[in-house]
Parts: sequence; structure tokens; C-alpha cells
Amino acid sequence: MSVRLAERFKSDVSIGTIDRVELLSFSPTLIVRDLTIAQPAWAGKGDLVHLDRIDFRFRVLPLLRGNFDLTALAVDGGRVAMVRSKDGRKNWAPEQRGDKGSASAITSLTVRGVVIDYRDAVQNRRFAVTVASDERGFRASGDGAIDDRPVTVALAGPTIRGDAAWPFTARVAGPTITLDAKGTMASPLNTRQMTVDLTARANNLKTLDALIEAGLFGTQPIDLTARVRHDDPTWVVERLSGTIGGSRLTAANATVTRDGDRTGIDGRLHFATLSFTDLETDEGRARAAAIERRIGPRVVPGTRINLAKMSNLGGKLAIRVDRLRDMPALRSLDTVLAIDQSRLTVAPITVRLAQGKITGQVVVDQRDRKTPRATFDLRLADSRISTFAGGAPVDAPLRARVRLTGSGDTIRDAVGRSNGTIGFAATGGTLPAKMASLLGADVARGILTDDDAQARLRCLGLRLNVSNGLGRIDPLLIDTSRAQTRGQGVVRLSDETLSIALTGTPKQRTLLHLDRPVRITGRVQAPDIHVPPGVKSAGGILRMLGRAIGGDDGPRAGNADCTALVGRVLG
Repeated sequence: MSVRLAERFKSDVSIGTIDRVELLSFSPTLIVRDLTIAQPAWAGKGDLVHLDRIDFRFRVLPLLRGNFDLTALAVDGGRVAMVRSKDGRKNWAPEQRGDKGSASAITSLTVRGVVIDYRDAVQNRRFAVTVASDERGFRASGDGAIDDRPVTVALAGPTIRGDAAWPFTARVAGPTITLDAKGTMASPLNTRQMTVDLTARANNLKTLDALIEAGLFGTQPIDLTARVRHDDPTWVVERLSGTIGGSRLTAANATVTRDGDRTGIDGRLHFATLSFTDLETDEGRARAAAIERRIGPRVVPGTRINLAKMSNLGGKLAIRVDRLRDMPALRSLDTVLAIDQSRLTVAPITVRLAQGKITGQVVVDQRDRKTPRATFDLRLADSRISTFAGGAPVDAPLRARVRLTGSGDTIRDAVGRSNGTIGFAATGGTLPAKMASLLGADVARGILTDDDAQARLRCLGLRLNVSNGLGRIDPLLIDTSRAQTRGQGVVRLSDETLSIALTGTPKQRTLLHLDRPVRITGRVQAPDIHVPPGVKSAGGILRMLGRAIGGDDGPRAGNADCTALVGRVLG
């Protein structure tokens, strides 16, 4: 026996004595005293197992097939020191252990005075639990820590006799997590087949993941309930609901299957409300706020898209959000996340706005790449300018198309290095007549027109041809009933800065025509408009007036071909 154990655990094994109770039996009982298995060298000093006395009964016939099946086990006094190293090695599960034994068929378990000391460097958790099993039932309780925060742990069930279904309760409690479980195993201590109702409250999902190891990330505090079924190697999560921060998850289900190092998932999540900031920890929020203070507010989010930790994950997850809480212009979201070998496809995407919707897809590909490549193909339809610029005096039906491909660890980085096109088009709207005149560099009408007067916005078109994050305007055209404005310049997507020159042309004779461009700089979120020097001075006005009196008021614009313009910027 000691030789086989030594081969199995690759460690020194010593046994005080071995006695056989029955001389002739197909289910004999052996008594082993002073069993010691040393820790493998990589796990540190001390013993993996030291047990004072072990009585075990096993079936003889399965041994002929190379299997060792326990049917009854009694352990009196001892300690088991279980270790999982940072690289995932387990001292209780050697790599070449085979599949020659089973404890799931145990029909009688008696334990007195045994301590299990468990230390896990992968999840930064440790527990020291005292186990007892007798006529009063099965009990295991003790304390430990998760992420260096103290917890108490407890597991209880009825006396183990026979192999019938075994009900149990379990609890992990501490200042950062409370997990309560009540369920039934197919047989005593058979965690491979069980159904359990869970209630979890924690400071974030990452803390819960230290227990369940599902690859979850840091969030705001959680309060969740679910029913979980395990039929090895498949986990089925049903009726998952609760809150993550201020976001409310009303229904979710998923099937998760492990196949070696691969994990497959197929599920659905339904949020009544969702704030994306709830999917960050306080530390993450603070970092994002610090970045915004340093670089200023940005349109493109800094959401991380690196898939390095998801190389062994595959499957689909459908997501529906009834109300997006932290984006006033966005109302709801429907999409499907499909991941396979470090390639994530988010499609089809449907984001409903106060008016209109965004559709399309996003693909993040990190196969054989250190830095992910992201491809964005999105359309905006049936919307209005007022949806995105609330309070602005200009309104019109709005459409847009974004087609970009770039590499980076975040959406912001990928867009900032991208290639492709961005286009916006608006037709059939209105704007203040004073603004329409000023856009056409018609200073006189811009000054004299009544503030309440309106003009028609016939069309607006903007297309950016993007190369390595630099968007060159081709074209920018604003056509109103009073004037026409054309723009030239660039938009740098990496820092969202503007360098644009606007030149206006009136559609009728004017006394004061600005013949130099208006320049727009600054950022997309806060542009700076620079009127040419001297325009507001008396000398500047007199020069424009002199040109008008002399009959040199410049060319006049006609109406743009709005249909062709829209086709060009969105095509």
C-alpha cells in the first residue's frame, strides 16, 4: 500500500501498522495506523497527510479491473494539508494520478478530530476546517480568509449511511462575502451530482469568484440568488437574479461545461436596469475618474477588450437590457456575445435610443496576437440631432455609419489607431435663421435677423477617412435655405482633438461677407471656435462693408445635391 501511495503522490509514505479485520470477505476492512504522506518538495515542508487511524472497507472484485472503490471509511485523529500553488499544481491531485479510485460510493463515513488545512495561491484563499461525522450527522467548520479578509466556513448534513440522496447546508461568511447554500447531493459528499439553491452577497463579483472560479471580474457590491445543478462536467445555473450595484438582474440562466482546460458556456442574461459603471470596482471607478481628470472627457469609452484571460472560454451569452441607466441618449440593449479561442463577436447589436437605434456588430480578435484587433461596423438610423445634442437649436433626422478596424487593449486605444470611415448625414431639419446666416459667413443677416426666425437645414454631411486614427474630412457640407458651409481639416481620434476650417457662402447678396475661414479646435466634447482676428473690430466691419459697396460681395451658393451627399458620406 505504501508503495502505491508513494507512486501516486510522488512523496515519501510511511505506515505504522496494517491489520485486516475479516480473513475471508469480498468487502474486507483494513485498519491502518499512523499513516503519513510527506508534502511534495514544491508544496513546502511538513506532511500532506498525517492520520492516526483509518478503518476502511472496500470491494475486492473492482480491484481485478484496477479500480479501488471505498464503501466505508472511518478516520480517527489527524491533519490533511492541501496546497494549490500559483501555477495551479495540486498536492492532492498529482498529474498522473489516473482514474483508478472513487470515493463517491462511500456509504458510511465516520470522522473524529480531523483538521483539513487548505491553502490556494491561485485564488488567494485559505481555510482550516475541523471535520466530524457520526450518528449526529456530518459537520465541518472552521475559519480562513479570502483575499486576506477573514471568513468562517461551515458544512452540515445528516449521518452518512447508504448511498441515498444527501441533503446539506453550507455557509461562508465574512466582512466582504456571505454565501449560503442549501441543496441535495446524489449521494453523500458527491459534489459531482448535486442541486443547490444559492444566496450570495459580496463586495464584488471577483470576491465570489474566489469561491466558484467562474472567471468573474470586479464589480460593485452584489446580492444574487440562483439554483445551480451540477452533473459533472456540466453546471446549469437557473433563475439567477438580484443586484449588482444599482443594476437589477431579473432573470438569467446558463449551462457551463468543462472539458479539460476548456470551458463552454451557453446562457442568457436579462437586466431590468444596467449601469456599466456597476461593472467596475470602486478602484476601477477611481482610476477612470483620474484618467478623465488628466485627459478630459471623451466620447469613446476606455472599456478594456483584452481577451488574454479568455483563451480557454467558448460559447454564447445573450444579453438584454431594458434600460441603460448612465447613458441618457441610450435606452435599451439587445445583443449576443459569442467567443471562441480568443475571438469575441458581439452581434447582432441593437441599441434603442430615445429616437432611433444603433445596429451592427463588433468583433475583437486576439488569436495569435498579444494585442487584440477590434472591428466596428455600426449604423445609426431613424434618429435626430436633438437625441445627441439636447438643447441645441438645430434639429433634423440623423443617420450615421462607423466602419473602423484598429488594435489596442481598450476600445479607446483601438479607435485611436484605427483605419476606416465615419459618416454622419442629416436632412430636412430646422435651425435658427441667424445661425444659418452666420454659417454662410453672412455677417449682416447674422446680426440683423430676428432671434425667433427659423431657416431650413436642407442637409448636412460629414465623412472622415480614417488612417491610423487620423480622420481627414472628405467632405463636410452644411446646406441651409440661407447659405452653404464647407469644412476642411482633421479629427484626431486618439485624443479626440479637432482642427477644422469652415468657409461659408451665402445664397443671396449680402452687405457683410466674411471671406476668411472660421477655425474650430479643442476637443469633440468641448470645441473652441475662433473667429478671424479683426472681424469684430470696427475696421474689419468697414472693410467688409467697403467690398459690398464696391460690388465685390463674393460668389453666391446654390442648393447642394443632398441625395448624392448622403450617399457619399454613408456609402
